[in-house]
Amino acid sequence: MRLTLPQRNSLRNSRFWRHSRPGCGSHGPSENEDRCPIKPVNDSDFRARRFTLEKHDFAQASGEYEGPTDLINEDTWKSIVVLSDDVSIRTSDKYGPQLEQMWEHWNMWSRVVGGVQALTTDPTRCPTAIAACDAGDELQAATYCALTGYYRVAFSCLRNVLEQISIATQLEISRDLRTFTDWRNGEERIRFGWAADMLPRNSCVGALERHIGATVTDSLFGQTPKGLARRFFVELSKYTHGAPGFTDADSRQSNGPIFLAKTFLDWCVAALKTYAIALHELKLAHPQLNDLPWGPPPATLDEFRRRVADQIPSSDRVIFLSIVNFWR
Repeated sequence: MRLTLPQRNSLRNSRFWRHSRPGCGSHGPSENEDRCPIKPVNDSDFRARRFTLEKHDFAQASGEYEGPTDLINEDTWKSIVVLSDDVSIRTSDKYGPQLEQMWEHWNMWSRVVGGVQALTTDPTRCPTAIAACDAGDELQAATYCALTGYYRVAFSCLRNVLEQISIATQLEISRDLRTFTDWRNGEERIRFGWAADMLPRNSCVGALERHIGATVTDSLFGQTPKGLARRFFVELSKYTHGAPGFTDADSRQSNGPIFLAKTFLDWCVAALKTYAIALHELKLAHPQLNDLPWGPPPATLDEFRRRVADQIPSSDRVIFLSIVNFWR
């Protein structure tokens, strides 16, 4: 049953404001707990506690944190976080390995960012260094949104990664300083479609497109029919724009967020595709990039991109393996 906004607010109030009655406190179970609509996570579960950082945990910090100065009231706090907390527990109960995989990829992406930055004397003037760093924020946010049940936003973050890495790849290969400046100034014409149109005009991308066409009869940026990157961008854009059938309400048929196993797993596959396309775009922009900084363990871009492609489900893996094998 779909709920109107007033109905959702009423349901939220009736279900989630009652935790302050006796037996529903935050200090552990009581004899009345079986009547409580929400229950605290057991204290033995490491997810039951929240933590704050100390000053020395930050690379830069101005002064000591002074603590609460205008504290939110308990009812409002719990009403904001209770649903997403519930989803995060359920997701991590059932899909710990998938979350670990996504988080490991995000950590590896940070090393890719370091590798790209090391190739330039001024990362602030390098399109791929800028976009890869921004993509790290998007990938981190996407993982957290998927964990907590904000699935549409999680998919939308992936779209941002695909768009900005595609644009940056074209700018890096072309060395078009004027368009780089327009991009940094937010020029409207510089979007994913512009990048997808321009990229095949470069010899290195054209060679990849011919390889894909010869091995799997597909393309990466083709227009008619649409290649892999274009098809995927269209799909992700439906989440970004809240197209019918692609809103959170469409997927859960309820107020929320709530835990949806299929939607979470669909997001995991979309995230793998996003990593795979972005990593190979960076390979096009920087063919010399391989050894990644930091660690341990030692890592290379080639190992990372192959590992991600191998994890994509079999129905979609063929074209990604074709792209991987372009670089022997």
